[in-house]
Amino acid sequence: MSILQAVVRGFLRGAERGMTSKRGNKNFYKGRGAKSSGTKTKRGGFVVQPHKIPELMVPDLTDFELKPYVSHKALKINPPIVTSEDLLTRLPINQEKSTV
Repeated sequence: MSILQAVVRGFLRGAERGMTSKRGNKNFYKGRGAKSSGTKTKRGGFVVQPHKIPELMVPDLTDFELKPYVSHKALKINPPIVTSEDLLTRLPINQEKSTV
């Protein structure tokens, strides 16, 4: 069997599929991208670490009339194009030098 045939066979059999937890052995743990909120102990327990728990900052929405959707009749807002010169003039570093 030539090298080309082996490569083609690998592609046809699905060798390029991503590795998942179902494809690995019993010790393979990939996870799903979630952050851990603690650590595992030697005896199989779990210790929650408060500094690892995400803190959600939610604004107070009492007496706020929230609409279920944005109307198609809403005006489209076209913001002005910002250039690099505009950004440089807005920097506080340049304003301090000009006042000194």
